[in-house]
Amino acid sequence: MKLFAALLFLVALSFGVPKIVVKDPWVREVPPVSTMSAAFMEIYNEGDEEDYLIGVETDVARVAELHTTIMEGGMMKMRKLENVKVPAKGKVSFKPMGKHIMLIDLKKVLRAGEKVKLTLIFKKSGKIEVQAPVRRGMMMMH
Repeated sequence: MKLFAALLFLVALSFGVPKIVVKDPWVREVPPVSTMSAAFMEIYNEGDEEDYLIGVETDVARVAELHTTIMEGGMMKMRKLENVKVPAKGKVSFKPMGKHIMLIDLKKVLRAGEKVKLTLIFKKSGKIEVQAPVRRGMMMMH
């Protein structure tokens, strides 16, 4: 009976929690003189409860921040975000000209083909580490 109650408790815990899956992470290659780059990916929440991306850590830049691109007064501008909601059974796209992770004050030149370790920090799911290949991509002014 105790075993059944313990199993029932564990099954109940598995419902109503976020289940974060990160797909296709990548970092933009930039010229060697650039001190900033950006990371992109798809973040899926296959769980039944929303979660929030609240931060990012990396060893290739002094600062990693969540940003979005907005149109304001006819001009494209970047805005820092405190967090990004990942809805239950939903996804969030981090892509050029949209939400992205700014890598500020790069510590080294990032070359296409290399991999960058990013640790995504979620409010409920904790830390999730991903390896993001560096790719050539459209330049982004910041």
